[in-house]
Amino acid sequence: MTGLANLSPFSVPSKSIRSAATYILENPGQSVTLRAPLSLTGCISLALIEAALVDLGRPYSRRFSPSSIDGTGILIDVDDDHVEETIWDESKSLLSIHPATVHALDGHRGDGRHGRLSPVALSASLMEELSPDGPRSCKLIPFSIAGNWMHDALDQAYDPVFTILRDYLEERGVIRVVPLPEVPDPSVEMLPELDPYLLEGLSLGWGKMGLEDRARSLSSYLLPLIPLDLPSTPRIEELGWHRILASDWSRDLASQLHDMQIEWNRTDQIRLFASRAVDALVRIGRFE
Repeated sequence: MTGLANLSPFSVPSKSIRSAATYILENPGQSVTLRAPLSLTGCISLALIEAALVDLGRPYSRRFSPSSIDGTGILIDVDDDHVEETIWDESKSLLSIHPATVHALDGHRGDGRHGRLSPVALSASLMEELSPDGPRSCKLIPFSIAGNWMHDALDQAYDPVFTILRDYLEERGVIRVVPLPEVPDPSVEMLPELDPYLLEGLSLGWGKMGLEDRARSLSSYLLPLIPLDLPSTPRIEELGWHRILASDWSRDLASQLHDMQIEWNRTDQIRLFASRAVDALVRIGRFE
């Protein structure tokens, strides 16, 4: 099965990702310094790379910006305003990961469809190159799509990179894409306009419905969201019909990310909370 780095959105940064991975694998005794912004996107990006390094038994250190990098390093940037490419600097042994707008696929008329390649997805591709079969890496690969989900690009238009990543993960069998009533424990707080009791009833009767009844019932349930500016129509489609579940998850990815962001916004000890979030994600492979 092809890896993330072989997918079309990764065609430009894949060379740098693979060069960095090769260097790390060929220098097992050298500690790797990881640096990322103090944000949820930065934490998930760090956790993905750390999972691979733990699988490999490699020494590393974690730093949140601003801080310096000594020796072999990976710098993760999450700012869309920084128009830079993901680059492996061999002279400094430094991989700089930057989000980018990339060509994802060609439309029916031959026009190019572009989307955002997130630092989370790029970090996931590095994780795969370092430790494709490691137990922690395998648990975290569903999070490769998290950066695209959290970005507001999905609230503006169709995101082809998000779709490519979702389809890749589903084809590999590491996620299931299910409708909302099939999620065991969704976060109902993320859609306050919808009645949680109606969802409970819909879920209880879901298994007895045919395809047409399911489509009609779920569409009716989601109807109050349609007149709103947010969530966007593409995001409503994902929230209603394409929830992402891994094999050992009771809560879908959108629910995990929503609840974690709420907790992040409530804490007054951001750095400590971020460190514990990364540790937990590396250890158990999901947000609880």
